[in-house]
Amino acid sequence: MQDEIKAALLLWIPLAIASLGIAMQFRRQHGLQNLGKGFLIIGLGFYLASFLTVPESPSSASSALFVAILPALLLIFIGLFIATFSGETPVRRFNPKFRSLGLLMFICGFALLEWMNWHESNWLPSLLWKGETNKYWLIFRPTFLLSMCSILLFGSYVVKNMGGNKNDASRNLFIVSVFSFALLLLGLYSDNAYTTTSQFSTSLWLATSDLLGILAGLGLSVTVFTLAIWYYERKRPGIDDLPPPSDKQLNFAAKVIRKNLGGEESE
Repeated sequence: MQDEIKAALLLWIPLAIASLGIAMQFRRQHGLQNLGKGFLIIGLGFYLASFLTVPESPSSASSALFVAILPALLLIFIGLFIATFSGETPVRRFNPKFRSLGLLMFICGFALLEWMNWHESNWLPSLLWKGETNKYWLIFRPTFLLSMCSILLFGSYVVKNMGGNKNDASRNLFIVSVFSFALLLLGLYSDNAYTTTSQFSTSLWLATSDLLGILAGLGLSVTVFTLAIWYYERKRPGIDDLPPPSDKQLNFAAKVIRKNLGGEESE
């Protein structure tokens, strides 16, 4: 019982505080946003340290994995951010010269993540937890590769057909998507430093079912939301059913028009 209380205080409650901090960033009040940032830093800090403070908890393996792959993830997402907002976008934030740097950071982060998986080395963060492959890595890697493959393939199609004269961007997205799919196939037919083909196959099917479940849930949510709007709009009176404006309403409208546009009142 004491271990459960310690895990709750040093892992689950900090994770809940960090989630609350993220939610508070969507409030308009700057005071609440600043307070949320404090919650996020404190909660995330305690969570990341949980693999040291509560190593007896099985869930602390998630924080150990997050710390191990954090450098690669930072390179991937920061590189994507720079590459996205330094291209031909209406909300450009970086000089176009930085786009190559962003792409290089993304490639380096992706390569580091895969190198950690295929080669166990003393100078790389370990993906082991208590002498075994971290179970969260068996969940993360197939889900990450499958998401990359499907999202980038869809993005390539959208950019090519709706982006207008952006074949280079579409081709780059398609290449990365195919490369992610090739890594999935390689994991199914070749053992690596941390997972066997049997483990990866099982994890891939579980990841596929998870993603399909998420998509099904999103589709059901959109369907229910659409039906709710349709039912609400159906109950509203149509435009043809509204009574014509009265003389008082017409005079008021004419007064507003004269006030904003000028003109003399007709006699």
